[in-house]
Amino acid sequence: MKKILLAVTALFMVGAMYAQIERADVLRNAPSAVMHKTTLTGFENGAVPENLAPMTRFMSRNYIGMTYYDCQSNGSMPCKIVAHNDGTVSAIWTTNGSTAASRGTGYNYFNGSNWINSATSTDRIENTRTGWGVLTTVGNAEITAAHNGSSALVIGVCQQKGTENWTFTNLQGPTITNVNNSSSTSTALLWPAIASSGNTIHLIACTESDDGFYYNGINTCLVYYRGTYNEANGTISWSEPRVVGGVTPAEVSKFSGDSYAIAAKGNTVAIAAAPGLTKDAFIWKSTDNGENFTKTVFFETAGGGDTAYRCDGAMDVAIDDNGQVHVATGTYMCYIETDTSTSYTWWPSVGYLLYWNESMNPIAYNGSQDDANPDVLQAAGYTVIDRFNLDCDESIWGLSNWGVDAYPSYGVGAVSFPQLVAENGKVYMVFCQLMEFPFVDESNSMYYRGVFATKSDDNGQNFSDFSWLSYNKDCYYMDSWELFPMDTVNPPTLADIRDMLNTEGESVYPSVAKKLVNGNIFMTWQQDYNAGSEIKETSAGLTQNESSAYYFTMHADSIGIYNNVHEVCQGLWIDHTGISNRNLSGMKLYPNPTSESVNITFSAENAENGVVSVMNLMGQTVYTANVEVNEGYNMINVPVKGFTSGVYMVTMRTNTGISTQKLIVK
Repeated sequence: MKKILLAVTALFMVGAMYAQIERADVLRNAPSAVMHKTTLTGFENGAVPENLAPMTRFMSRNYIGMTYYDCQSNGSMPCKIVAHNDGTVSAIWTTNGSTAASRGTGYNYFNGSNWINSATSTDRIENTRTGWGVLTTVGNAEITAAHNGSSALVIGVCQQKGTENWTFTNLQGPTITNVNNSSSTSTALLWPAIASSGNTIHLIACTESDDGFYYNGINTCLVYYRGTYNEANGTISWSEPRVVGGVTPAEVSKFSGDSYAIAAKGNTVAIAAAPGLTKDAFIWKSTDNGENFTKTVFFETAGGGDTAYRCDGAMDVAIDDNGQVHVATGTYMCYIETDTSTSYTWWPSVGYLLYWNESMNPIAYNGSQDDANPDVLQAAGYTVIDRFNLDCDESIWGLSNWGVDAYPSYGVGAVSFPQLVAENGKVYMVFCQLMEFPFVDESNSMYYRGVFATKSDDNGQNFSDFSWLSYNKDCYYMDSWELFPMDTVNPPTLADIRDMLNTEGESVYPSVAKKLVNGNIFMTWQQDYNAGSEIKETSAGLTQNESSAYYFTMHADSIGIYNNVHEVCQGLWIDHTGISNRNLSGMKLYPNPTSESVNITFSAENAENGVVSVMNLMGQTVYTANVEVNEGYNMINVPVKGFTSGVYMVTMRTNTGISTQKLIVK
């Protein structure tokens, strides 16, 4: 595993502010904290947030809405974006205006040309306060579900996507009587997740979470509903609920909100769940459209009293074209107190992302904290994505005078919030990770998170390089800390450094459309400039800054090429124009060697005109053509039939970039 460098200097030249650089073992010496197991955030007390100054940077980015509610999930990110076959896109998020009562489901729709609603809108689609909205489609209809926090899920149906003609009904949960007060009952359903296939809707949600409310003997019980959509009148008929996994109170005493995910494709339905830090993580799979399910444990978890890696509750599940289930989950290392069920000690800068599919053996716990150690799992052939650095060394830079609060947890590990798409024999994975210094929120003494992606071309056996999707090419980087004046009397402060770097901002809560359209992958995430979830309760109420829903799309096969992390490393800290030589990146030729034609693939930072040329080793140009270069992924075909066998140099050139590769013609 990599080490974290806890730099007591803001590197060497900030002089008197700091002490020496030291290397710390992330497993033993990283900051730890005692946390409560289930702390659910939100404007649940009706307080009014304070409206702070609007964002002033990155306004050229593709924002589709705004919210003063800086929390989209307690763990797993459910579906909040759908890509339609005609090139249109629907997206939602939990929004909030100037009052706590205005919380609800924000909505925007891309009609093929533009987003129909303002990027500064905090409007909701419901006429009542809701939260934790999720989205799916059946044909041309959009369907949402959000909880009202007290009695039911609010189900929204828009029979024709993009028209915003919503109708709403309530889906009440089973009536539960409080075991401590027989006059107190609840029909609440909380924190939904949703998927659809054909005209069938598959929905999971938790029953009442307050103490004393038990459904089938389980508090906050995760239940499954199957709905049938009637296209003629826009209504949904729901089945009776079933306990997910068929678990018993002896197996699971309580689920945690959002510690689960659902997917559907054809007649296959898959639910992944991590009920608690001492409970096994499992999938619950149906191959007959939700009629019958079988349960498979894929991650056995250590019990109380052990310091071990555990699922952090943020996961995603996908189904490939052959019906195989794929799962990704974040993890963290923590110690469960044996004398209490309400708290644990954890290491917030430690954790990895685990990928698993049904062709792999379950991860077994045999009594050792090393059973789920990432090095052990990698040696056994599992895919583990550890927290990686962004400057090509073997250490992750941090500031040792920043304590445990420097790592905003969101209740998840250092690498988490995975999202999966599995189709055409490939697996695409988007996720968040904690970044290193200088990607910091100096004003709050916290590290930002960023959004990254990787892909597998062999259905999950191996994964590619990483793309840094949230990278801001307007950032000002540098190749030497000597750019700072060597002033020992008045050394630069962290604020000075932050202003010079024009830091990234926080990108978190990614949600990815569950299918590709025309080879493209579609996603949203939340972005702001203050690290961590900022719903802060004070005596005066709730205070927070604004956040934006950000939309991003790219050709899925450019993952690993576009904003390649290793290429970022090789050219990091250059100048205000961004990363050197990255306007054209990841150029590849195939087939190579060839005798008929060659495909040239590459990623471009900007849309512009270009020229492709082929030269022989004598320096003679044997082929040239003007081409149109698109931002993101590009593929150009060049005919070589008739070329003399030998070695050639293929060059792709634009006004802002150039890349050359060797081609063999046989």
